Amino acid sequence: MRPATRSTFDILCWLKNQSWTSDKASEAPFQLKLLYLAQALYAASNKQRKLMPATFLATAAGPIEPDIFLALENNLTIGNPLPPSAEVGAYLSSFYADFKDMGQTDIDFILSKDTAIRSAMARGRNSEISVSDMAIAYKKGLPLLGIGKDAGQPTPSFREGGRSELEAAPNAKQEVRFTADGRSVTKWMPKKRIMSKERPVLN
Repeated sequence: MRPATRSTFDILCWLKNQSWTSDKASEAPFQLKLLYLAQALYAASNKQRKLMPATFLATAAGPIEPDIFLALENNLTIGNPLPPSAEVGAYLSSFYADFKDMGQTDIDFILSKDTAIRSAMARGRNSEISVSDMAIAYKKGLPLLGIGKDAGQPTPSFREGGRSELEAAPNAKQEVRFTADGRSVTKWMPKKRIMSKERPVLN
């Protein structure tokens, strides 16, 4: 089934151009979570059709779209994003109205109830979150915020202590950790054996 938009970057640009209450709205983790929820809620109300041609992976840091993640990390910008169609624009406006005042805790609470993420995590880290599972997870809409908080259960956070472990990056030894301000630090371990003229050295 054809996605409703030509590129995930078009949706990202639209979302970034809105006014968000959260002070985390400019950070990559928050934006990736918004993209995921936009995709999931659209699929739930449009017979599992994708809003954008994006593939999300389940990680301890939350849902990650590898290409968008790397683009954000490298400050890639799109000069002329394509405006959404009337149908997509109406959906995005409704999505924005629902989420504009939500903070990081609210977003993480919603994702903690997401059965699609749980299902993917059960298959192993960085497993793809299927669109069909996303649609099923949100077929009844968003969970009510605050459920479970009064029972003394802390709201799960994907930020603190979580790693994306983005193995979709060029090599499997790369690990991505989020810093306190939302940036990531990537650790790279070379695999190649380096030979010197004097003696062999194994990295």
